[in-house]
Amino acid sequence: MFEEVNLAINNENYTKAKEILKKLEKDNNSLWIKYYHSLILEKEGNLKEAESNYRQTIKDSIYPEPNLIKLIRDGIERIVKIYHQEKEEKFNQFKTIENSEDLAVLVLEPVTLDDKKILAPKLANIINIDNYTATLQIPTRSWRLYKTGNLGELNYWQSEFSQVNIPCFCERIKNINKIEVYQVKYIIQDDDEVIILGDDDDEKEQEIIFKWGDINNKVQGLIPIFELILHLDARSKPQKKKSILDYRQFYDLHLLSQNLILRFSDNFYKFDQGLNITNQEKTSKKKRQVLVHFFAEKLSDKPLWSDFTLFAQGVILFPEMLKQVDSHINLFHREENIWDEAFQLYSGLIFLQSLTKLEPYINP
Repeated sequence: MFEEVNLAINNENYTKAKEILKKLEKDNNSLWIKYYHSLILEKEGNLKEAESNYRQTIKDSIYPEPNLIKLIRDGIERIVKIYHQEKEEKFNQFKTIENSEDLAVLVLEPVTLDDKKILAPKLANIINIDNYTATLQIPTRSWRLYKTGNLGELNYWQSEFSQVNIPCFCERIKNINKIEVYQVKYIIQDDDEVIILGDDDDEKEQEIIFKWGDINNKVQGLIPIFELILHLDARSKPQKKKSILDYRQFYDLHLLSQNLILRFSDNFYKFDQGLNITNQEKTSKKKRQVLVHFFAEKLSDKPLWSDFTLFAQGVILFPEMLKQVDSHINLFHREENIWDEAFQLYSGLIFLQSLTKLEPYINP
């Protein structure tokens, strides 16, 4: 019945093959006809539609014919092989980009719950996991560090995700480390121009001059201080357990135009020097609150990023990457703590992403 169809397909005369199938469909709606329609789609290069039709034909095979099922599976295998070859070629191209060997991070951006349901199957298909696991990977509240590795590899995955509208971005750790960070001692002046005194990484004092309008972002976060504390286990035996002893608050102001982060921290800022903004408050907590309120008033139109803790809970699962980040934080820790580096990564990523969005306006 299908000898003429086979002959036409072998001769690459797909128009004729379709005409023959159309005639056969009048008297016969067999799965073989569906198979040949799929085969023609494959031959014409419509691989996605062909694969979908192949798989649907298998589902429709209530009483499968072994020969037909084998031909369909062979077709699916050919298409999958082509996909793998195309991905490998594309992946190899990304490995040749500039700085492809540099350490980088790939971050997923939050989406709405409705979008998450749509995007999860797409993510599952790309990275070959089940839909439920993919759903857990897509964030809805804050950035999520998805993967670390070489820039070339991560740019490949970013490209794959972006093609199906999964919002994400990739940044090099070297670019994070290129951002200058000054630990602010105190604010000297708050007039038309703002003057602050800060320390660089070599603890050299430097006056920084800017206007409040020059600030691009406010970034707030709490860094936990850990210590081994004696606890009693279920058998009332004493044992040491790593626990949070306290928190230190950090507040970054981004000056993109100067490639600079101004870092305010309650353990470093000299509330008793410079501009009096704490209204003689006595406790550190009150002074800190007044300082934050001061920034909120001066920079009310600037975005505040304050979901550091959510971001950090995922980031600390990548300790080897974090050890490559220069934290610019000089807290004393009795126990190993990579939250310092996590905060710098968080603030640095915000800085670089803001710079990327601003670049077209800087360099029209």
